[in-house]
Amino acid sequence: MRLLDAEATARALPWPALIDAIGQVLVDARNGGVQSPPRSVLPITAHDWWMLMPAWSRGADIAACKLITVHHDNPARGLPLIQGDVIVIRASTGERLAMLDGPTVTGRRTAAVTAWALRGLLARRPAGADRLRALVVGAGVQGRNHVDALAACLPVGQVRVHSRTRATAEALVERARAQGLAAEVADDIDGAAAVADLILLCTPAAAHCLRVIPKAGALVAAVGAYTAAMAEIAPDVVRSFGRNILLDSADARHEGGDLIQAGVAVDGLPTLLDGTDTPALDPDASLLFKSCGSALWDLAAAITAGFRL
Repeated sequence: MRLLDAEATARALPWPALIDAIGQVLVDARNGGVQSPPRSVLPITAHDWWMLMPAWSRGADIAACKLITVHHDNPARGLPLIQGDVIVIRASTGERLAMLDGPTVTGRRTAAVTAWALRGLLARRPAGADRLRALVVGAGVQGRNHVDALAACLPVGQVRVHSRTRATAEALVERARAQGLAAEVADDIDGAAAVADLILLCTPAAAHCLRVIPKAGALVAAVGAYTAAMAEIAPDVVRSFGRNILLDSADARHEGGDLIQAGVAVDGLPTLLDGTDTPALDPDASLLFKSCGSALWDLAAAITAGFRL
């Protein structure tokens, strides 16, 4: 079994291949060729937990099993908040092919799912929807990965970055510029959000960061809040989307704190398994894409890496 560190894991998950694998996993899941039970969450304390996320694909003959641990006091100890691994398995034999770095997989596959969803939603817009203005809120792992995915896969002309500290925002701006994007720091987050075409919320969800209703036609992707107790979007802003909400998976119905705290009726909201072109979504109105993660996306990463091992 090969052991891949964070750098090697990132090399094994190039954006175009990873995004394509997400699309194929969704097709296979609709056809019954993928199995992915609900993730198991083991509370360790009131603020710390472990998550086990298995999935396998019959067609690709690949399985993935991810164990992620979240310990909220770790940063004060000089340790990562999130740690974990993804085991890539040959499904038909049980052979262990590789162990990937779990946080790297989580960061890249989450951004790739966002890119896949936004690409599908943008395809429903009138021709000529290019040179989009994007606002990225949060300059940590998810913010960096989402900027990378934007640069690689979406027609973005400008990126503005807002973070709790200006230094981290400036670092992400430089990262975006190095990939050919026009980028700048957004000190006024409310003003930037009011005019953005794409709003990507990538924060630890310690407080509401989207407090203004986006302009008509804006696409908002919220990925930082992944429990019922977390929320990045103010309740009145969530309610402004009405039913124009797309979920990454059914797990977001009970884990999407943004929706739950806003009192949104989550039953019947479409997921990516329904596609981005479902008639339930209005392509001309502002839309919220709520992502809480799924073992399906880890499986897509395992398939992507598995064909390169």
